[in-house]
Amino acid sequence: MENKIKPNKKLGQNFLINKYTINTILEILDIKKDDHIIEVGPGKGALTDFITSKTKNYIGVEKDNNLCDLLNKKYNNNIKIINEDILKIDIKELDKKKFRIVGNIPYNISTKLILKCIDNIHYISNIHFMMQKEFVDRLISEHGKKTYGRLSVLTQVFFKVEKYIDIKPNDFYPEPKIFSSFVSLTPLKSCLLKDHETDEFLLFVKEIFNTRRKKIKNCISINSDIYYDSINKRAEELSISEMIKLYRDLKSDGKFI
Repeated sequence: MENKIKPNKKLGQNFLINKYTINTILEILDIKKDDHIIEVGPGKGALTDFITSKTKNYIGVEKDNNLCDLLNKKYNNNIKIINEDILKIDIKELDKKKFRIVGNIPYNISTKLILKCIDNIHYISNIHFMMQKEFVDRLISEHGKKTYGRLSVLTQVFFKVEKYIDIKPNDFYPEPKIFSSFVSLTPLKSCLLKDHETDEFLLFVKEIFNTRRKKIKNCISINSDIYYDSINKRAEELSISEMIKLYRDLKSDGKFI
């Protein structure tokens, strides 16, 4: 049955088949018996075999009905497989423990899944994802680079982000047209923002990155002729700490209209 199941293009499925790459990823994951794992899109079980041999605290979230049937038969219903879209799952309701989340993530849900992880950060111990290389390069980008943008700030405010390896297209079936990367996101012990600042700061970041070529003073409305040093720069020139300082200075002085 396993060989009869073809990747679903609508779901962006590409199955990892290179055993060397699989083993490299498993070494990076270093699963322990007390780990509580959510695997997003386990597919045919390329990583699942190893994960479930290391810990019994496993939940697979698979949107594809046929793959759910395959996994349930393969593991004799001895592991928990949820037939649902990960974006619709209420993570905090799955277990009282913090989860490690792993998976090969289609590009079309990458940003939405990062946002979901941010919303559920208090229920996550760490994240390991295979994602499109271009997307990962934006996650890890530093200020001053072309790849640095809203996504970089959004992620790095909450997580320590680390890229491990790039993965070639021919490591998958079918071969995608792009390279992938394996990346980890670990919640920061001390978030750079206070809880009550989060929503407004993220809105501020969206506004200043809205037109990349413009200086910040021309991207937002400020009820003042007083300009701070950073406000004459473009958003991509600011480090995250500089961006937070500018936001707090403007907020404190009541300069937003």
